[in-house]
Amino acid sequence: MRRRFLLASPLALAACSSPVVHEYRLAAVPGSVRGGSGLRIVVRDIGLAGELAQPGLPRPGGPYTADSFANDVWASPLPDLLQEAMVQNLAQRLPGDIVLAGNSAIGVTPDIYVEINVLAFTPDATGNITLQAQLSTRHGQAAAKDWQLRNFTASAPGGMLPAAIAAAMSTLWGQAADIVACMI
Repeated sequence: MRRRFLLASPLALAACSSPVVHEYRLAAVPGSVRGGSGLRIVVRDIGLAGELAQPGLPRPGGPYTADSFANDVWASPLPDLLQEAMVQNLAQRLPGDIVLAGNSAIGVTPDIYVEINVLAFTPDATGNITLQAQLSTRHGQAAAKDWQLRNFTASAPGGMLPAAIAAAMSTLWGQAADIVACMI
């Protein structure tokens, strides 16, 4: 009897195991290279609408839902992933400039600050993802006239699966980086 219990217990434990958790990030996407002129550019922390600060990837839903996948989660908090991807995107687009995160270990007095508020970044019921953001650039020694603000809205098909949603979000974030690079 005891032998049967010992043989059955690994099977019982396997049946009680937790579902696999998949972690996702945003990837930098190539864009038009604009050169750069030796500026020091700092991407500040990304502002994020409260309902977007969930650990799971956003799940397609209606206009009044803020659902996320339970076992398909961001590898880091979403604002951190957005900031890292924006730094990478801008560094690729502006190779003649130095682009750093505002919370980086490398301290530098910036020539330009990039500031972004993300207002919406979710898939609708059909899987179409919309990014709505406020994009701002200002000089490090800012005078009020040196400040620029643009409202940005773009959509892309993302589908219903987490990997496709993360890829579409990366593409949209790259489009936002194209606009920011033009503002600098």
